[in-house]
Amino acid sequence: MAKSLHILADLYNCNGEAKYLSNVKVIKEKVLEMIRRSGFTVVDSRFHKFAPGTNATDGGITGVIVVSESHAAIHTWPEKGFVNIDIFFCSYSRDNSKKTEKIFKKLTDLYKPRKMRRRDVWRD
Repeated sequence: MAKSLHILADLYNCNGEAKYLSNVKVIKEKVLEMIRRSGFTVVDSRFHKFAPGTNATDGGITGVIVVSESHAAIHTWPEKGFVNIDIFFCSYSRDNSKKTEKIFKKLTDLYKPRKMRRRDVWRD
């Protein structure tokens, strides 16, 4: 069995386009496209748009994509310019770590954080 990379990351002070923090349709289409283009099989996805809070210009988003190889999840807080990412694409037959890194890089390019805290977990 190949080792699998599981990336957990917090993105702070995101400077990307605001629509990726608060427009559920835009981010859903973007993330699903990234995953499909990487060759993963999307089983299902669920995205939820939260109502704006007291200090928020627009509510955040939680999105979870279930793929046959595992999952990807994204949570946004537009009022804080904060994004939380959880990506894990496992496989018994091949190493998906490069594809996982590529999707993570595309997401960080999209959000343009000034600061990031990332934790890599290597799973058997």
